[in-house]
Amino acid sequence: MEKGRSRRSAWQSLLAPARVVGIAPTVPAPPVAGATRLIGRALRASGLTRFLRAAASGGAPVTIVVNDPHRATDSRSALRAILEAADRLPRPPRFRLLVAAGSHAFGTLERRRHERAMLGRLHQRFTEVAWHDVRRPGALRRVGPYRLHRLVAESRFILAVGSLEPHYFAGVTGAHKTLTVGVLSLSDLCRNHSRAMSIHAAPLVLEGNPIFDGIRRVLAALERGGRRLFTVNEVLVAGRVVGCSAGPPLRALRRGLPLVRRVHARRTRRPVDLIVARVAPPLDRTLYQADKGIKNVEGAVRDGGVILLEASCRDGVGPDRFLRLLGEGPDEAACRSLVRSRGYRLGDHKAIRLRRLTGSRRVRLGIVSRGISEAAARLLHARRFAGPGAAARWALDLVKPASGRAHLTALVVEDAGNVALRIG
Repeated sequence: MEKGRSRRSAWQSLLAPARVVGIAPTVPAPPVAGATRLIGRALRASGLTRFLRAAASGGAPVTIVVNDPHRATDSRSALRAILEAADRLPRPPRFRLLVAAGSHAFGTLERRRHERAMLGRLHQRFTEVAWHDVRRPGALRRVGPYRLHRLVAESRFILAVGSLEPHYFAGVTGAHKTLTVGVLSLSDLCRNHSRAMSIHAAPLVLEGNPIFDGIRRVLAALERGGRRLFTVNEVLVAGRVVGCSAGPPLRALRRGLPLVRRVHARRTRRPVDLIVARVAPPLDRTLYQADKGIKNVEGAVRDGGVILLEASCRDGVGPDRFLRLLGEGPDEAACRSLVRSRGYRLGDHKAIRLRRLTGSRRVRLGIVSRGISEAAARLLHARRFAGPGAAARWALDLVKPASGRAHLTALVVEDAGNVALRIG
């Protein structure tokens, strides 16, 4: 935390000619209990005991679905709380574990590392541990019009663990997304993500959001098939659980939204000239993931302004699918034309939204990272910088105060991968 404060002060000094405001997640008062006890209280108040007892009485296993390493969810504490609740029953149900990886790919060593950190000795409590992999269609089963991982499709009792944060096109991410998008087939995943090209797919927007509507339809298909669904949603700040909501997917989501908005949402009265978006681990691992920091703040920068993205990108670009479209489409219209002619490919929505930002809106983009190449930055229509000093000088030379203002206005956004800015 001290390191974060020091760098934020450095940015404010570097941008001194501008009027700079620092923005970070709101840290609620520390919970009296640790994460496992806090989650356990939420579970008891939300009917988990009835859910587990129903599974045990019918002899059905409970499939628990958790996030992959790209999410900062404290799955370990949630699993401990769930198993402690089960152990209070005269006869606890059996458990299976599924890691919802969406379209992400993980090697054997990374999988083992995640399982070890998440489970430890709890591993023996699960009769099966599996990872969703969209490249293995043989592990999929049909549920209504969708294909999902077999452990979800074949289960009668499914419990998903997630964390609630703003999401730049799903509105809010959480266990409802873990349970659906995280375990869909590649074709169903592409169909869902193709709607992210809509202007209605935006951070903290649920009603009228085509991505969220698609998630809701998958949940409905699971329930129509006779499955009972239960979700656990954590709210975290700097890796610490500060709140939890639980219950049926959409009910648990609605219960957690007020805290999410208080912790992770910020409003600014008018668009600003310059935004520094600092992306924290684990979202800073690749440019593909760190791009969330741009998407979460872009609504608060004025047309013709500047966004500086600071992310380590230690694993480079990551999935480079969106770079391919950027290489073929010099502007938003060209990118959209290519998608219409050949069909949507996973990642195309990122490319189109970037071209809208740097083209239609004329926002200049700088990337502070040693992990990506100059060639990748050029495809993004961005400038790459090894450190913040050169980036700040470039931005201050480039942008002028908005009409009617005497000074530049700037925001330095900590944890921009999870903090969403809105005007109003």
